[in-house]
Amino acid sequence: MEYQMTPEEYFRKIIELYHDSRQPKYYNPNIKRGRSSSISSELEDLTALFIALNNPKVCAYYTDQPIKFEGSTTKYPDIVIQNQSGLIENLVDVKTDIGWNRNGMFAFCKEWEKRIESVKGTNTKFREGDTKIWNQGRFSRRLKYHVMIVTNKNSGKSLEKDYFKVKEQFRNIRLYILSEGLHPNNYKFSLPETMSRIQINHREFKRFFSCINKR
Repeated sequence: MEYQMTPEEYFRKIIELYHDSRQPKYYNPNIKRGRSSSISSELEDLTALFIALNNPKVCAYYTDQPIKFEGSTTKYPDIVIQNQSGLIENLVDVKTDIGWNRNGMFAFCKEWEKRIESVKGTNTKFREGDTKIWNQGRFSRRLKYHVMIVTNKNSGKSLEKDYFKVKEQFRNIRLYILSEGLHPNNYKFSLPETMSRIQINHREFKRFFSCINKR
């Protein structure tokens, strides 16, 4: 496929986010950060932009959107993709890695598999963040939950096993490992050096866009 923003550009911007996160938001020569700030919100917005630029369908993209699931508490998908008729066919969760998840991705995906199955074909509503206007929507009967993991580094030995188990056992969940090799967040190499050491899984990007464009 032809990209408006390539996977390489996407990763370059992720590395830039990590580099910027090490600096104070407001400059003063006497201010130094200890721990880096979180890039999660910016990564959500970047990923939404990457998808929007490369998705031929005209859709609205809502990041970190509180959304009501029928018979369930409010959930917070990283990206809600809603088409012009109000139908929600795809939800996206983007993770830098899974070092945070001690139980493995299979358990995480299993929970979402059941949740997605339970809300297919149901109505929902959510408030837009800036205007607080209510937006009405409906979950598609073909609803999919896409979990995009930026890198397999810092993700434990079970990730590859979980990846294939999810692929084989779940019909509502799509799990993607976007890169291997060097973690985008490292302190040893410059941005160009980091890029040259990251192995981008182009097949995973093609699989994602093929899935969200199925009729």
